[in-house]
Amino acid sequence: LYMLKLRRRRVEVSSTMLWQALLRDRQANAPWQKLKRNLLLLLQLLILAALVIGLARPAVPVASVSSGSVVILLDASASMNANDVSPSRFAAALEAVQQIIRNLESGARMTIILAGKQPLVLASAESDPNALVQSLRSAAPSQGASDWNAAFALAAGAAASAASAGQTAATVVIISDGGLPAQGLPPLPGEVRYMPIGTTSDNLAISALALRQAGNGAELFASVTNQGDAERSAIFSLYINNELLSAQQISAPAGEQTTVTIGGLPAPAASETIYQARLTSAVNPQENPGQNQLDALALDDMAFAVYQTPRQGRTLLVTPSEAGGNFFLEQVLTALPGITPYRALPGENGSLQIPAAPFDLYVFDNTAPNLESLPPGSLLLVNPPTSTLFTVGATFAMSDTAQVIEHPLTRYVDWSNVHVAQARQVEVPAWADTLVRASSGVLVFAGEHEGRRIAVLTFDLHQSDLPLQVAFPILFSNLMGYLIPAQAFDAPDGLLPGQSLRILPQADVTQVAIASPDGQVYSLPPAEDGILFTNTDELGVYAVNYLTANTTQDDPPDADFFAVNLFEPRESDIRPAPAIYVGQSSVAASAQDQVSQHELWPWVAGIGLIILMLEWWI
Repeated sequence: LYMLKLRRRRVEVSSTMLWQALLRDRQANAPWQKLKRNLLLLLQLLILAALVIGLARPAVPVASVSSGSVVILLDASASMNANDVSPSRFAAALEAVQQIIRNLESGARMTIILAGKQPLVLASAESDPNALVQSLRSAAPSQGASDWNAAFALAAGAAASAASAGQTAATVVIISDGGLPAQGLPPLPGEVRYMPIGTTSDNLAISALALRQAGNGAELFASVTNQGDAERSAIFSLYINNELLSAQQISAPAGEQTTVTIGGLPAPAASETIYQARLTSAVNPQENPGQNQLDALALDDMAFAVYQTPRQGRTLLVTPSEAGGNFFLEQVLTALPGITPYRALPGENGSLQIPAAPFDLYVFDNTAPNLESLPPGSLLLVNPPTSTLFTVGATFAMSDTAQVIEHPLTRYVDWSNVHVAQARQVEVPAWADTLVRASSGVLVFAGEHEGRRIAVLTFDLHQSDLPLQVAFPILFSNLMGYLIPAQAFDAPDGLLPGQSLRILPQADVTQVAIASPDGQVYSLPPAEDGILFTNTDELGVYAVNYLTANTTQDDPPDADFFAVNLFEPRESDIRPAPAIYVGQSSVAASAQDQVSQHELWPWVAGIGLIILMLEWWI
């Protein structure tokens, strides 16, 4: 309008031939004329419009479970392997997390915690959607239960960090099928929302499998639990070392257990026999193709048990022939289970001869081994007369009551009624622990020296009334269990996924190699307090191999086996929970019904950039 209000002075001229430029200028300032077509002008107007619209930050309402900063607790327990949701519950949970990432508000931060046996932080206070999606690629479900208390502690810390950083209160979103503890979980700060995953409760599970020795063979006990709402039937098959032994059809009422007992199993041909129980569908796949899948969760349709023949530790008693033997030691070694006792006989010259065949334990009574040729097994020295691996002094008389030191080897040992007439003064070495002590000296001590377990009684059994007291078999039972353990670990009924196992190998073992069911080998050196093995996340049978200095390819190492099974009722019960308990509050399942704003300015800015490039090219 400013340009159109020009008022030019009128002047008469003789001709307009020289004034054509002036006439065109007047025509350009004439109002209400038709806009001439100009492509560059049109493109520049479109660019300007895109910039204006983008700066206005247009947004559309979208459904979302959260607003502002978000903390995701992603369930990675065994039940998330169920395939009632295609392809699996865990895959559906990942898709739900990606949907939350796509709807995340601009500038909001997200923390993703994978709730497994050991909770893992996949992303911490991240606002980049691409980085959040990338962090999910390493997520995978486990084959055991989740440590929800530890996962909640991480989530509470992440929510508190968001609040301290000046952000809005974080929303904690739990994506799970509801297999959380019903009580004992701590409260979480801010709003807590629960997104359930799964559709069915149909699941048959082997909830127990145990073996017991019966006569010359074994007896198997199994329990099958129906977690569904309808009675189910299945085929229960038993395999021995991967060979089918028996198969029978069983029925389990809804929500109840049924037991299977198989007796008269053949005596194992080897020292270790692996039993495997399987549940398969009773439906004939040829008659009903597509219905041969038993249930939604396959992890608990199989279980393992290991039968190991009780081992007999070979024990050699070495006692002077002139003493006529030691009746007390012979009796206790014969009476204790798991021991095959032998006695060293004198040679032609009357001296005691140590056989060349190895023994697990050497008992020296009133004599001492030769330091230059120590036998390979453990040692029990009773009243050693001379210095061997420690300094032995003169004898001393006892008049007071001895004190029992609290130790695993003195468990249940009552020394109050035991009297010792005299004992030898012994300097306890640094590698040994004192077990029984009097005011004048030590009576019993034990320890490990140069890979060999050693126990010492500093007095003659005939100079005491210990063999007449109940403490005698108890003490020797504890010592025998330490010197020649029947097994290096205690797992007769197997372990749960993630449960640790303490292994106490023999003294001559230099390395312990543990092979997992998938073939991964863990090589661990022995320690004084044993080996703590924690990599038991996979279901199946583990082999524990004991390597010694004499182990060669032609002489394979000794091996023990143990099984890991999913005997977790909370994981086998795959029914999606309608609510979970956080602290003292119940959190009901919620769909993605909360309205949030999804901003469109990045798309508008992108369109403006494309038009700008087109205008530049033209």
